[in-house]
Amino acid sequence: MENIYTYIVYAGAVLTILGLVGLGISVRMAFKIKKDAIAGEDTKDRMQTLIALNTAALGFSFIGLALVAVGVLLG
Repeated sequence: MENIYTYIVYAGAVLTILGLVGLGISVRMAFKIKKDAIAGEDTKDRMQTLIALNTAALGFSFIGLALVAVGVLLG
């Protein structure tokens, strides 16, 4: 039977990967916003979406890495 900490490490790895994918998407989004260079309300809305996505991705990565660390240290 596998240890519960093994599942914690796997869950953390999945969250970390999801966070990294989100960070990649936010980088691509930022380059697209910069390339389009449209001033006004549209850019403000796109930047707010970008900031929310970036913050969520960083949160997922942080929680995932914390779970991996807990699983490794306690397991």
